[in-house]
Amino acid sequence: GGAGLGVRGYYDSWLMNPANAAKAGFKFSLPAVTVTAYNPVKILESQMFDKIEDDDPAGAAAEFLKTITQGYGDVLTTDVSMGMSFGSFALSLEAQERLMSFQKTADSSSLNLIAQVTTAATAGFGFRINLAQSMSIDLGVSAKAVYKAYLKAQSASTLTSAFDGSDFDAEKIFLNDTPLIAGYALPISAGVNLNLPFGLTVSTVAKNINGNYTMNTYDSVNDWAEEVLGERIAGDDDDSTPPIETDWTIESPWRLDAGLTWKPNIGSLIRPIIAVDVVDVMAMSGKTGDDLTRAFFEQTRLGASVRLLSLLDVRYGLNKGYQSVGVGFDLLIFHIDAAYYTQEYGPSIGDKPIDALSLRFSLFSR
Repeated sequence: GGAGLGVRGYYDSWLMNPANAAKAGFKFSLPAVTVTAYNPVKILESQMFDKIEDDDPAGAAAEFLKTITQGYGDVLTTDVSMGMSFGSFALSLEAQERLMSFQKTADSSSLNLIAQVTTAATAGFGFRINLAQSMSIDLGVSAKAVYKAYLKAQSASTLTSAFDGSDFDAEKIFLNDTPLIAGYALPISAGVNLNLPFGLTVSTVAKNINGNYTMNTYDSVNDWAEEVLGERIAGDDDDSTPPIETDWTIESPWRLDAGLTWKPNIGSLIRPIIAVDVVDVMAMSGKTGDDLTRAFFEQTRLGASVRLLSLLDVRYGLNKGYQSVGVGFDLLIFHIDAAYYTQEYGPSIGDKPIDALSLRFSLFSR
């Protein structure tokens, strides 16, 4: 459900709330890989797999493109991360490939695909102040260096031609002929946990402080590599200076999130957790009546999980009225998680829901 500001015990809990780095102990994961496919139900209902069995890759690609609907959306996301915590310090390295879509009309011939690549390095620190025997405050801060790049949108015909046996020069198209924008941000987050009796935790996190991106435009991936890395990825060296626009900024405002987590201690056989978060609390200020009710419903996240015998996690979530389910297995140092959920891509709830299936594999710590 997207909740979990006060949920601790995972190696990457502090990425959601840096206060969770306090008393985190020693945990590490090397690596964790998550693959998310969108529109899985439509894909299963299509004839894509029949086309694959018939050795018709172009037909399979055409069937896949039919599952993408009008407007903005996501197609496929792959995340790779490595992280560790030791004492009250934590480090994380992350990389993400995200393939997005924009379809102007209901006809897939108007479809465009946009590739986004993001890398990030994050460092966090947290510490605990004991107030009483069963009360304490956790304080934490994290700083992130993130670099993001977007390739110019590619038409559906470009993707189809890659599979239909035509003379498709991927190196020329993607390395030499496709412009991109790329840039960096240095956001900071700060969090507080108030730990109360009976397993209750109240959390507040200020996220994305100083989160604006400084961007540049490049004529191609090779031009970007020559300017940023000092060497072209492929092709002959070019002594000319790649044309770059003056630095420009993408604004990314900070936000304040709040949450309540209940983790009762009822033994080691069954460990339940219930979390309720409100995203961007400040956005609700000044609203009254129906507007306030609607904003609260849209910005509230609910998540619940039950851990059984330290081996199996069963999860349920509610995000903008859309339900999600998940399951996790711990097999010694191997951890497998799966989640099925729905996200809203339209301006209002119910306008354009897209379902997604995520599979995650990680080693060592959860």
